[in-house]
Amino acid sequence: MRFVLVALALVPTIAHADGWAHGDHLTGEWHGTRSKLAKTGLTLDVVYASEVFHSAASGAGEDGTALLGHLDVALTLDTEKLHGWPGGKLYGLVQDGRGIGIDHYVGSATQVSNLEADPYTQITELFYEQTLGDDRVVMRLGKQDANRDFGTPRFGGNFINNNFGMFPTTPLPSYPTTGLGASLVVRPVSWLATKAAIYEGNPMVHGLGSLGIDHAFATGAGYTVVGGVAATHHYGPADRHEGTTSIGVWHQTGSFPELDLYAPPQMFGTDTGFFVQHDERVYLHPENPDDPRDANLIVRFGWAQADRTLISRFMDASFAWHGIGARTDDTVGLGAGYFTVARSDDGMLQPSYEVFLEAFYKVRLTPFASLQPDVQLYRHPDGDRPDALLVGLRAKVKL
Repeated sequence: MRFVLVALALVPTIAHADGWAHGDHLTGEWHGTRSKLAKTGLTLDVVYASEVFHSAASGAGEDGTALLGHLDVALTLDTEKLHGWPGGKLYGLVQDGRGIGIDHYVGSATQVSNLEADPYTQITELFYEQTLGDDRVVMRLGKQDANRDFGTPRFGGNFINNNFGMFPTTPLPSYPTTGLGASLVVRPVSWLATKAAIYEGNPMVHGLGSLGIDHAFATGAGYTVVGGVAATHHYGPADRHEGTTSIGVWHQTGSFPELDLYAPPQMFGTDTGFFVQHDERVYLHPENPDDPRDANLIVRFGWAQADRTLISRFMDASFAWHGIGARTDDTVGLGAGYFTVARSDDGMLQPSYEVFLEAFYKVRLTPFASLQPDVQLYRHPDGDRPDALLVGLRAKVKL
């Protein structure tokens, strides 16, 4: 965290030096080496993020401060530039996480921050992607994050709360426990995308560090299949306003104990659910293509079988405004969500719920550096814990 804050503190003092602050990386272009590598098909992206949060709990809850550091190192190989094979891409992502997450003090049924995980170093993604027909068909094989195809849209990703990412009701592989799988996206027409994927059954059971190959094909490991469609509409001047409605259905095999309050639990061999999402983007001045200021509204709902899923109902809504006056790259957001949770009470499971709210302001100091003050409120963490108010700051820099 100290390294990031020092680096960001230097930004204003050299913001006009040789146009450096208008570039995409803190370390610059390496005297043209970045561009030369990109022309040969090699792209390296290194991003470091750090955050500090303080939790003030009500009642008999636990107060505390948590500090996290997170490093992404991503390498992309373009096969057309490297060897003349059109539409191919090999992607690898190595991640390292350190520190303790704020959920240690909050006790939510899900991770509070989308950077939270036990300390780790791992290959999080390693896949080959092939596009055909002017990107109308996209195929991907390898270890991957299902958020790419089935997660939340662009400005939803600015929220720090983990629940604004992958639906907590779905077992799809996502950070930090991504999984081995194959996915296919087909766009028969420009406004419609059909999606299908199959992933290893439950990578979360195996924890961090696995490539998936060692357990994905084991006897009884199971699998998860998911399919969906996404329809996009455009309207307004120059058709810049847009909205996308997505719906998906998933089916997981494995071993799932019944969540029964009274009878001895039976075991189920499958679990099934669905999710629905809509995001709408409206520009402040759609007639001006150089003005990025816009409003983005996202609403989502997820469902899973309640007799075998700890979090079986989920809904959220978020609003983000991108471009604050002359600061056209800043973003402010407000979001809220609700999900059910089966909690333990004297050795028995009882139905309950959690409610969470988040507000943030993301200051983009340069294209490669940002600071994000953040406030969150939790009601009934894990169904029965004291309410908690969280205040934090995230710093992020692209090296």
